[in-house]
Amino acid sequence: MPEQNSSPISETTAKEAWTKLFYISDILRNTSYSLIEHEHINFAQLPIIQFFFECPDACPPMKDLITISGLSSGALSQAVDAMVSIGLLTRVPSKTDSRLRLVHATETLTNLRVKPFRHFEKMLDAFRQADGVDPEEMRAVEDLFVRLAESRTGGEHAVARCASDLEIPGLVACASRKLDNLPVWMYLLHFTTNMKMPTLMFLYGHRGRISLGKLRILNYLFSLSYKGSARGRKKTAPTILDLAVRFQCKPGLVLQTVDSLCADGLTEQAPSKSDHGRLVKLTQKGHFIRRMSSESYTRFMRSFLGGIKPEEVELFMRYLDLMLLFLKTDGKAFLCPGEQPEMFG
Repeated sequence: MPEQNSSPISETTAKEAWTKLFYISDILRNTSYSLIEHEHINFAQLPIIQFFFECPDACPPMKDLITISGLSSGALSQAVDAMVSIGLLTRVPSKTDSRLRLVHATETLTNLRVKPFRHFEKMLDAFRQADGVDPEEMRAVEDLFVRLAESRTGGEHAVARCASDLEIPGLVACASRKLDNLPVWMYLLHFTTNMKMPTLMFLYGHRGRISLGKLRILNYLFSLSYKGSARGRKKTAPTILDLAVRFQCKPGLVLQTVDSLCADGLTEQAPSKSDHGRLVKLTQKGHFIRRMSSESYTRFMRSFLGGIKPEEVELFMRYLDLMLLFLKTDGKAFLCPGEQPEMFG
């Protein structure tokens, strides 16, 4: 266990840290999805793809993929069946249990890693040349990102407690999983995925049944709320068309998902003053879940930052700001169309 931080971490610092981490990861995730060139990949398959991008040699059973992906059992089964049919996954028998079938990535799927990996490696190379970035400090920051990611999975760099620190069952997707030799942006995506999905599923109250579509829309509405708080004002609510453009899917599918969230009491639709379609807003219950998830993430970040040295905390926070500045300036050239990194200034 690393040396404990002698200075307590404030709630403001912890919330600032995870908010910026989540914001950066959302931008990178959306860009990485736009770089994956395969015409038959759909929305529900993306978390499965991210997992095998992180761990291309993994061979998990379906029950582990349910926890990892945030999909329900039925949705996961359909997604895996579809990916098997187009040659992205295979099912193989377990060597220890003949009744158990394991899921393995094919060479076709692992080859899909090449384009986003090369793209973001170029972006990281450009970031390393940016003003204020020191090579030695950058190596230390990358090690902090590894420790952050593995604190969610019990890897050798585990810093904070795992599931117990948030009291959310299943927060650690795979306790024996260790991450190796990934670019730093993948550690960031790994961490945020393993924080967001189980937390929202738990607080939502329908664990194992909430769809990925609902999770993504809820997460986006939460992000808009956080951005409004960061700027000291309310954020304009999106329309159905805004959400369709954001997630690159048909408005009818978004409307169906939003209607389901409305039936769950988490969102509501309101007329737009500009008459550009109906606005999608969080209800009181939706805001309650947003607040509870915020508190959970903040508790974790206070625990993580409290487990590293004060000078590492300062370095970590400073480099988050450098990353945001880079994404708003030279780094914008590496982002997919429509991404506007303007959250903090």
